[in-house]
Amino acid sequence: MDIAIVHYNTPELTEALVRSIAKHTRGARITVFDNSDHRRFAAPDGIAVEVVDNTHGQKVNFDAWLQRHPDKIRTACNWGSEKHILSVQWLWDYLRRPFLLLDSDVLARCDLSPLADPSVAWVGHIERHPEFWFQAQRLYPFCLWINVPMCDAAGVRFAREGYIYKGSHHGAPPFYDTGGNLLRECEAKGLPGREILWQSWVVHFGAASHHRTQDDALLWLSQNRGLYL
Repeated sequence: MDIAIVHYNTPELTEALVRSIAKHTRGARITVFDNSDHRRFAAPDGIAVEVVDNTHGQKVNFDAWLQRHPDKIRTACNWGSEKHILSVQWLWDYLRRPFLLLDSDVLARCDLSPLADPSVAWVGHIERHPEFWFQAQRLYPFCLWINVPMCDAAGVRFAREGYIYKGSHHGAPPFYDTGGNLLRECEAKGLPGREILWQSWVVHFGAASHHRTQDDALLWLSQNRGLYL
């Protein structure tokens, strides 16, 4: 089973996630896409992890992408969603095979291999809410299995630049956050999916965790140490 993680600036969280995967899921092949600006990820000893270095935008030049959109919508939100979307699309094109996408701020509760379902395009949880002016429903990236070959055969992509959240849609809704375009295109093409209760599979550090401190992260890891040690 291929598992892909997008890492930012808290290596303790990503390392604990990797350890939780290794503890619960036999034979998982783990790829970490390192988007950190300050605190890089180093694979823990004894666990095979491929680390893709994007610390200076070698793979996805996020700054250059932003410069193409001078009229980008200004909101209180940061640009983490866009960076995540572009990173996942790079992993999609790099791996070329089905993979489980995990946010770096989760821990695996159990064996994740049952989520790999070759009969469907995706397995994940749909966030359902009223469609505000800035957003539409999406698939949570906390625990999202993506059947890349099935999607490619149907012309489905994870990211479409014209629909990226707060990016290039120039004031006309809807905007698609992480996993939003994938859900939209799979439904439009009639590709089958399977919805799950993600809390049964992973524990999440919390929404907008980039605003929380390193001490918060270490406390959360201590409270959940049985999942990865």
